[in-house]
Amino acid sequence: MASEHPFQVLFESFGRLPASHADAVNRPSLLALCEVLSVPLAHAGRGILLRAPRAGHGKTHLLTQAWQSMETGHAFIPLHAVAGTRIDALSVMDDTLRHLERRLPGRGALCGLEALARRLFALALQPLVRSGDVPCLDRDAALDALRQRPLQTLDFHHPQAVTAQWMQGNFEALGPRLSWELAQLTGLPARATGFWVTVLFRFATSAIDHPGRFDALVQTTLGAGPGDGAAIERLATLLALMTVLSRVVLVADELDGCCAETSAGVRLASFLASLGQHAERLDVIVAVNHDVWERVFAPHLSSGLAERLSEVVIELAPLTDAEMLELLESRAPGMGSRVMAHIEPGHGVRRARSLLQAAAAAWPQVAPPSTPPASDQSDQSDQSDQSDQSDQSDQSPAPPATPESPGASDDAGAFDAGRVDALLRQFRERYGRPGT
Repeated sequence: MASEHPFQVLFESFGRLPASHADAVNRPSLLALCEVLSVPLAHAGRGILLRAPRAGHGKTHLLTQAWQSMETGHAFIPLHAVAGTRIDALSVMDDTLRHLERRLPGRGALCGLEALARRLFALALQPLVRSGDVPCLDRDAALDALRQRPLQTLDFHHPQAVTAQWMQGNFEALGPRLSWELAQLTGLPARATGFWVTVLFRFATSAIDHPGRFDALVQTTLGAGPGDGAAIERLATLLALMTVLSRVVLVADELDGCCAETSAGVRLASFLASLGQHAERLDVIVAVNHDVWERVFAPHLSSGLAERLSEVVIELAPLTDAEMLELLESRAPGMGSRVMAHIEPGHGVRRARSLLQAAAAAWPQVAPPSTPPASDQSDQSDQSDQSDQSDQSDQSPAPPATPESPGASDDAGAFDAGRVDALLRQFRERYGRPGT
């Protein structure tokens, strides 16, 4: 069966690392995006519009590269449209919780949600320890542990984590104080932060191996069917709490489905702007093509919403000749020039997907010969074995074939009589006469 050729994959999904990457393609746009996101933790978030001339210019690939290069210190959360048509508070809450559900690399069973809880509690406890409201024998050592080792210090599952055990035993009185401290850090009401302090504490103190642990949290958060106002407040508060510890980037990509109607652009822009007002450090990336922007967003957004959505605009450009060649080389190393020679030049192949489609059509003409099937290799191996055995048998003297003996050669008479007699004599001297 023929192997798959290197130009078959034409579509990518955000967050899934591609099998190949051409560093030069969209590099200026990638560097610009990373520069925008590389700001101090306390910096206000921005709306970033990533725009391409049309589909297939590599928006999703670029976003995945940005996520990969900035994973430390940044939380990239892809937004998935419900039924392909709707992005709202409940869908983004689900996306955010699913992001936090993932286990942290090198941390065993510790997931992002429990790590978030421990770090937030450690942050909120510090002013209480500093003021003496939380008693401790060595205040400086306690503060250092909360700052430097929050995940170990507030491990509620470890019996020797003294601070965690004390906090668990005194949470009823301590919870409101933690909520107030976190409210001061986020600028949100203590009522809003208090909801998450309680939810996160219950999650962090429940058994790690309990099968319904995460589902119980989702049920508490979303199961009661909160109204739009409550759902947005809960989501915005969670995102604001996350931005205290890292840069949080919401990524709205593949919007063709949810932007099928003109009012969808206004709803999405209004929703994202509302989140940004509550979580001021939140970054939002909206990735669209020019046709969608001009049809769904630009004509219907107020100037305020349009400016909020496009505080930073990053435009993708058509591929240059060098970028086209590197893209082909990334898929078929050493074959880029040969493939390029079989592609009809034109404006259409200046976008990545069109170029790969053209390369796929050209590949049968330039592909190197496939390796022989396994059966052919087996036949060759058998022939080789037979040849080796023949060579080994030639090393031992044997009676020469005569015209009457099986396997006699048609040109056996080419041996002169003296040569035949000499061979027979050598045989008799070494093995004796036949039958003796």
